[in-house]
Amino acid sequence: MSKRPAIDLAALTSEAARPMTEAVQRVPRPTPAAVPPPAPANAQHAAERPTRTANLQALAFKVSPAFRKRFRQRAAAADLKLNELLFEALDAWEVQRGLKR
Repeated sequence: MSKRPAIDLAALTSEAARPMTEAVQRVPRPTPAAVPPPAPANAQHAAERPTRTANLQALAFKVSPAFRKRFRQRAAAADLKLNELLFEALDAWEVQRGLKR
């Protein structure tokens, strides 16, 4: 068994770099054209109202795998971070219960 020759790493540039011959190249999977559900009229987009990240504290609780998957899918479809979806859900719950000031 022969060893692979040493590579001069200093000579590598973006033009000279290439995948190793024995490396398996991945073929990108086609993504289904999913239409995200329309956003509610009163919801503000994340780009319009960025989430303040200062003074945030960790919140940890357990949920079922199905709920976790559904929550993450809804956040991704709405282009929201997970905590942004949680903030919006609490706001909507407070409005529904008449607790929002």
